[in-house]
Amino acid sequence: MAEQSFNAVLRPIKREPISVSILNMVSESILAGRLKPGDKLPTELDLAEKLGVSRNSVREAIKMLASLGVIEVKRGAGTFISRSMPSSVLDQMMLSLAFHQGTSKELIEIRMMVEVGAAELAIDNATDEQIERLENTNLRLKLASQDPDKDSHHLRDLDLKIHFTLLEITNNPFVEKIGKTIYRLFFASIEDTVTRDNIKAYENHQLYIDAIKRRDKDLVRKRIKKALSYWMEYIEHPQKKSE
Repeated sequence: MAEQSFNAVLRPIKREPISVSILNMVSESILAGRLKPGDKLPTELDLAEKLGVSRNSVREAIKMLASLGVIEVKRGAGTFISRSMPSSVLDQMMLSLAFHQGTSKELIEIRMMVEVGAAELAIDNATDEQIERLENTNLRLKLASQDPDKDSHHLRDLDLKIHFTLLEITNNPFVEKIGKTIYRLFFASIEDTVTRDNIKAYENHQLYIDAIKRRDKDLVRKRIKKALSYWMEYIEHPQKKSE
């Protein structure tokens, strides 16, 4: 049944690279629900005939999809949609964004979107115990900030752990996975800001954690904006970090 549904979108390839065309067709079918994890794809010969291309071209495209982790080739059984999408797929998206060299305004906007959205979901979905876990994670950053032996990498990892915990207590696996991947864009700037004033990072987190505890969405939006103002200053004026 899945194969018939996928067959409906197969079309002869003309001007674009074959590998890109097949990748797009498979991606579109997964997103549209025509292909699901574990579904079997048509054989190389069937794909070649339906797409109007050579079997060798299809074989190369299959290799590319397999290297991305989108499909699995099982010897003697066939080619199947992977049952779980590897993080490498999102990693490639992050690399493309890194090479894009976004402006400071764009970085600020995406982080604001992620943090406000996650905090609002946490207000709706998190238990009191989960919110307490978030606060305890922030407390670990405070204690580490007072330890002169803790280096910048350790402080950065603790800072990121707070944001990752916030994503986790949204209790939405899609938000958690995508959000954690997006945060890779901010690794360097978070490390610099937490090193500049590590106790300030703790205080900024606590601002919106208190709002989450009160389950006040209006307040959490205001406090996240205020908390991010310090990070925004670094992003927009990085030369000040050495002053």
